[in-house]
Amino acid sequence: MFIKVYDKSPYESYLVDVVDRIKLDDIDEAKKFTFYNGYIGEKQFYEEIKSCGGIKAWNIRLNLSGEVQYDFFIIHEGYLIHIDVKNFSGRYTYRDNNFISESNYVIKDPISQLNSAHFKLKVFCEKHNLNYIVKSYVLFINETFTVSGFNGHSSILFRNDLQRIKASLVNEPNQADIKAMELIVSYHLNKSKNEQRIHYYPFEQLKPGLKCPSCFSFLKKFESFERKIECSCGHKVSKKEAVHLGFETVKRLKNAAVKSSEIATYTGVSESTIKQIMRNEYEYTGSTCGRKYINKKHRDIFLREVQQVYYYRKMEENV
Repeated sequence: MFIKVYDKSPYESYLVDVVDRIKLDDIDEAKKFTFYNGYIGEKQFYEEIKSCGGIKAWNIRLNLSGEVQYDFFIIHEGYLIHIDVKNFSGRYTYRDNNFISESNYVIKDPISQLNSAHFKLKVFCEKHNLNYIVKSYVLFINETFTVSGFNGHSSILFRNDLQRIKASLVNEPNQADIKAMELIVSYHLNKSKNEQRIHYYPFEQLKPGLKCPSCFSFLKKFESFERKIECSCGHKVSKKEAVHLGFETVKRLKNAAVKSSEIATYTGVSESTIKQIMRNEYEYTGSTCGRKYINKKHRDIFLREVQQVYYYRKMEENV
């Protein structure tokens, strides 16, 4: 059970959408390597453990004498487990506590970095009377990641350890564990001090199309007879879902109101179907011919688990 999933910043949401649509500038290209690839790895781990036992939270930033970001927290059977997921690929060599790639990219002393976050987490628990045994791990989740010259460490895990992690998370959380995780989440910093600016690329130059919400690969466009389309990862999207995704994608990339013709270009869904859905569910400006859509009429904002709905917080927002 997850009571918090990843809450992407506006910049992170834009970057996920704009990657592979246009040549990125140097700043966005660097962020693609760090955030985008990292997020994909974290998403893979989330999908793997979301149905396992324990109470879980994804992406927590705490102010612990400075901002500290934690990928995953799991409370299970008296343990508070912190897992830092890394999505590096290719061959690395272990040297002077660093992992060094064949192209000389350096993962700088991940064990020391983990130990620092671990120590601060233990202090946080002591301060708030959270009586759990704290365990911290780095998980290199990419199956192509290999490292030579490394004799192993109790805090370093690899892709082949994933099944063991899942098998250990068998019991559902009790109310005390849920309240403990709620307390941790209540200290989450909603906005990072390192928030990145958004460089909007010309919308008309972007490669159109929807991305899969699960793996972020481009989806095929709808043919007229199709009710659903399926990604290579197995995720399925209905026409109605595609219209909603199309609106959000175009609005984010364009940074402006959205035309039904633009949604059609991105989804392959007919404009008549799009207009029927949009007319009932979205606010708009302009007349019939020049109509542009702004936002959904009513939206519930909540944190929930994808398969087993658990409300941590729910509030209504009229946009």
